[in-house]
Amino acid sequence: MKYAVIGIGAVGSIVGGLLAKSGEDVTLIGKPYQIDVVKQKGLKIIGVNGATVLKEIKVSKDLLLVKNADIVFICVKSQDTKQLANDLKNILNKSTLIISLQNGIRNAQVLKDITGNEVLSGVVLFNALYEKPGEVTLTIRGGILLEKNNENLDILVKSFYKAGLKVILVDNIDGYLWSKLILNLQIAVTALTGQTIRQSIANKDTRCIIVETMIEGINVVQKSNIKLEVLPEIDPKKLIIRLSSLGSFFLIIGSRLIGVKKDARNSMWQSLSQGKQTEIDFINGEIIALAKKHNMQAPINKKIVEIIKKVEQQHQLKTYAPQELKKMLNVS
Repeated sequence: MKYAVIGIGAVGSIVGGLLAKSGEDVTLIGKPYQIDVVKQKGLKIIGVNGATVLKEIKVSKDLLLVKNADIVFICVKSQDTKQLANDLKNILNKSTLIISLQNGIRNAQVLKDITGNEVLSGVVLFNALYEKPGEVTLTIRGGILLEKNNENLDILVKSFYKAGLKVILVDNIDGYLWSKLILNLQIAVTALTGQTIRQSIANKDTRCIIVETMIEGINVVQKSNIKLEVLPEIDPKKLIIRLSSLGSFFLIIGSRLIGVKKDARNSMWQSLSQGKQTEIDFINGEIIALAKKHNMQAPINKKIVEIIKKVEQQHQLKTYAPQELKKMLNVS
């Protein structure tokens, strides 16, 4: 099997790096400045239990190298999906399987509509932080959920397992995608407060905002007759119960048990801190769009999107104290 990974940020580096570590034929496609660093120094993956540097790994900026891949993983930001699909449609063999490992709901359909290839969705359960070109940190342990719909997946599952990454094949991937999106609604909250994941869990006001944001999202999704599937270990409904009922001490202990590193942050915070566009339209924005479609309101998520977009326009990170953000969102 030949694999290609397009996008070597946090998720792409973990996926491509672990496939390479297991001895698979994989090529990582990234931006020129990323490629130069990896070629010179290798790809460094800092895990919960130590670090690995992969020296002998195939990397390139040339998208044409994905032509003969059996499976291509898409790990770019959701806002870049449409352009990438247009670039790929005249490159890929029609037998190539595309797997989207991206945030949001629409990516697989966009890729399929434009390329005409078979496209499967995946849900990433681990959290990783892109430190700098050629270096990523796995901040929360977890595996990948993949849509059960292709005979080649058994080989892929074994390859990942060999590298220490658990892959679970599931039905109703859409239900899992929506559950992951609900879980990701909190990303914007911690990005705006500037807190680490542990700090956001420890702060009562931040927990309150996260809970109300997720409850609003769940209500919109369920009233739209979308079935939410239960995510392993980090299911949003269970998280809401824990955040609402447990004290800071027990929540911090629980975060350590699931492998949350002390300084773990999320990708949206990182994008804002670098003055880049975020994926807000494909996360909280999806709740707003769904609510509008079914004549409902989602005021908390709508306000969060508005605030994130204002910060994006400033091209630098602006943070808010949890109590201040709580008032801005009208959360009691």
